[in-house]
Amino acid sequence: MSLRKVNYNQTRKRFQSTESASSALTQKSPSSSKVNPPESTRPAPLDLPSRQPDQSFFSYYFSLGKATLKFYKNGLKAVYTNSQTSLSIRGRLSPSTSIQDAVKQNLLSRGEYQLLRRSRQDVLKIPLFALLFMICGEFTPLVVVFVSGVVPRTCYIPRQIESQREKAEKRRKESFRMGTVEEEKGVPTTVGDLNKKALLHVGASLGLYRSIWDKIGVSIWPPMPLLRSRVRKEVDYLGLDDMAIERDGGVQGMELDEVKIALEERGLDVLGKNEELLRRSLKEWLGAKEKETVVARLVTRPSSWRAEK
Repeated sequence: MSLRKVNYNQTRKRFQSTESASSALTQKSPSSSKVNPPESTRPAPLDLPSRQPDQSFFSYYFSLGKATLKFYKNGLKAVYTNSQTSLSIRGRLSPSTSIQDAVKQNLLSRGEYQLLRRSRQDVLKIPLFALLFMICGEFTPLVVVFVSGVVPRTCYIPRQIESQREKAEKRRKESFRMGTVEEEKGVPTTVGDLNKKALLHVGASLGLYRSIWDKIGVSIWPPMPLLRSRVRKEVDYLGLDDMAIERDGGVQGMELDEVKIALEERGLDVLGKNEELLRRSLKEWLGAKEKETVVARLVTRPSSWRAEK
């Protein structure tokens, strides 16, 4: 009887310890700022060990694999934590209220909106990423650079983020070099105004279709009705997010990582810029919204709408 009691108490303590740890993780997740989502929506720092002079090849790569495994484990934990927090946030809303309406009515902060958005995207990627990790194991970091689309944001390694940015900015420059707007027809202001060339530019600039189709021939894919639908959805999101940023603290209240993410989502370059320039770029984007629509800013170079102050 006493043995059963001891086992019961030990099990109960272990359960309470696990529950406390989970609760602590959840409590740390909500953002302290209305404009910023929790840190758990972004990748944690990746701390890789340095190889010691007397360390064997096998020992070093074992410790490297161990550190990487820990990073991905924490990233997947963050996906779970964010999904649980998302459920509690959604529980505050009426079933008849959409997420977009809740943001417009100030029932959700910008930080909460971003948490819900990113959590949903990450949860959908879990099955494919789990399969990738099972196949590649410790070699996963070498592969994810080429298949970022299946990796949850919380599991992005630094090299993967850098590679994505380089590819996106190179693709955007090439698209601008080919030209997007026919001057005689004026700058389009709505998604419906976009001709095929401008539509493809916006899609490429925002990464709404795979870059391989730029090389194979975009006349095959994506279908224009599908791409137009994606662009319209993204334009609506950017307009809502612009409003939420200004309402909930502005660019000055945003963490630097959030500023970079916001610029990338708007098709603006971030590489090689210091914090002052990055914040200024986002402020200029927001400052131009009174005279230029989201669509007009997406199809023209920043230099054109920056001048319109």
